[in-house]
Amino acid sequence: MVVVAGEDRNDRASLRILLEEICPEMRGRIVEIKDKVRLREATGSNLRDRVDTLARKVRARAKLEQAEVACVFIHEDLDAPESRGYSEVHQKVERELRTQLDSAHYVLAVAEMEAWMLLFPQALTAMVSTWKLPAKHQGRDTGRITDPKKILMGELGKGKRRYRESDASDVFRTIVDGGHLASPKGSNRSWDRFCSDARECGSSHLRVGKG
Repeated sequence: MVVVAGEDRNDRASLRILLEEICPEMRGRIVEIKDKVRLREATGSNLRDRVDTLARKVRARAKLEQAEVACVFIHEDLDAPESRGYSEVHQKVERELRTQLDSAHYVLAVAEMEAWMLLFPQALTAMVSTWKLPAKHQGRDTGRITDPKKILMGELGKGKRRYRESDASDVFRTIVDGGHLASPKGSNRSWDRFCSDARECGSSHLRVGKG
């Protein structure tokens, strides 16, 4: 069993789509914890308490499903561009998660999940024909873009059909179904880390009889 938690329903759905494509062994084995994740800004005993609550819910879900937990993916947006602070926050939270959940991965998206979408301009157009990502935003380190969501909402398309946050999972579905996943146009360190974590789960945990 693979457990996914995140900031909201759209984020969890997006993670599920991506995880099942990157690691096909996860298909049919992903369950969700629906509580909103609030770990990024927590410190000390506050962080430990929040992780403890999350870990108890993961174990309760495993008991309900009568399954072992192979991997846990916990998502939050950094809500800031790439900086030294990214590594510090990621290490702090993932270290605490792994004290209570052996194979937990902290998915800290830089600056937010929309920055991952900017890596796939062809998929954006494939989803809505009037969506055209301006050339100045293509081929970049999207983790260093201050407000990716603003770009998608304000610069992607000038017609009636604008990007909405509720489009996120549909965008990622288009990326996957269109075969774009293996060819990002640009870079994003948090995206690379997420993909690596998903592959690690498949090779090191799901294939050794867990789940």
